[in-house]
Amino acid sequence: MLPLVTRLACFDIGGVLVRIARTWQEAAAAAGVSHNLGEEAVSLFTYAPLDAFQTGLTPYDLYLDQLAQDLGCDGEAADQCHTHILVEEYPGIPELLARLKAEGWTTACLSNTNAPHWKELTDPERFPTVAGLDFRIASHELNAIKPSPEIFDAFEARTGFSAARITFFDDLPDNVTAAKAAGWDAHLIDPHGDPATQMRDLLFP
Repeated sequence: MLPLVTRLACFDIGGVLVRIARTWQEAAAAAGVSHNLGEEAVSLFTYAPLDAFQTGLTPYDLYLDQLAQDLGCDGEAADQCHTHILVEEYPGIPELLARLKAEGWTTACLSNTNAPHWKELTDPERFPTVAGLDFRIASHELNAIKPSPEIFDAFEARTGFSAARITFFDDLPDNVTAAKAAGWDAHLIDPHGDPATQMRDLLFP
């Protein structure tokens, strides 16, 4: 049984540990793919087919068919757009996680993600900090996405940590609100700022 003094630092991945494209235009530009979306930003976070895919209930080929239709490209180009959502770990994240572990924290992630991204995110050569977390928990493996209450319950069951022992960081207000409703110590991170410094200041004031 874990000692009562042990706390768990839980992180969303995209926008907290890892820089990502936040619109389909950004993803398409990174992939070098032409599209028909126009100039008004189309957010990944309000794109229903991506949410459905990240529950693990929609096959990748069906998701890509819909994405290709919405982008006005073929399936191969849609796959490249999806792949290029992931960019890089934010500066300072490895040092923050090293300090947490040195001070006795358990570390984890709880991410709305999908099988292709998960394979990449857990590759220690591509994203070593994510790969080195004590617990790595993903929406598509739980068949639930944030901010649904079920995913927070499932996380506690998987890790053995109660709500009162979890500090959580996410870049979306709805997810932070839901985590607080679950009893977690939850904090909103600005993905356009310096996430590592924001979290360090909250964890080690």
